[in-house]
Amino acid sequence: MVKALRKVRKFFKWLWHGKSISSYIAFIVVAYFLLKFVAFPLFLLTFGLNDVVAVLSGSMIHNAGTIELTFNEWLEFYDFNESDYHSWPFSNGLNIGDVITVHSGELNVGDVVVYYYGKNMIIHRVVNKTVIDGESYLTTKGDANPKSLAFEVNIPVERIVGKAGLSVPLLGWPRVLMYYLIGF
Repeated sequence: MVKALRKVRKFFKWLWHGKSISSYIAFIVVAYFLLKFVAFPLFLLTFGLNDVVAVLSGSMIHNAGTIELTFNEWLEFYDFNESDYHSWPFSNGLNIGDVITVHSGELNVGDVVVYYYGKNMIIHRVVNKTVIDGESYLTTKGDANPKSLAFEVNIPVERIVGKAGLSVPLLGWPRVLMYYLIGF
């Protein structure tokens, strides 16, 4: 037992105080795994969150000149009024690089939700709720998209990670850069 403790101490001394490339690489690997599999899950558990995600695409951006066609006209066509829209969370949209907290809760039309389509994380607004054969389904749409895409229609509620809570602008840019430069 004492021998094992000495080896562990020696390893952590090398990891923390080592000046070699191998100790730097090992430190980065250990730090990554500790953050990903210990610190981050504890953070989520402590604050009652399902996830914390970065906005990676422009499908929720409200750019003047385009949002009138893709969102405002769409709302009017489907009989939503201005008071409906202004009562929705993130009524001004989300920008690339925003970080949002994701939590559980009742899902309503107008909520921004997070779900996965294959390996892709989707952050879009709920535009319709339906019940088919006793099962609940959602249809989503990116505010900047002209319509719902085929994979956004009748999403089983079980596939939804949660709904967006708090947004922090710009905090997600390291994640955005990793996604576009490295692909994950």
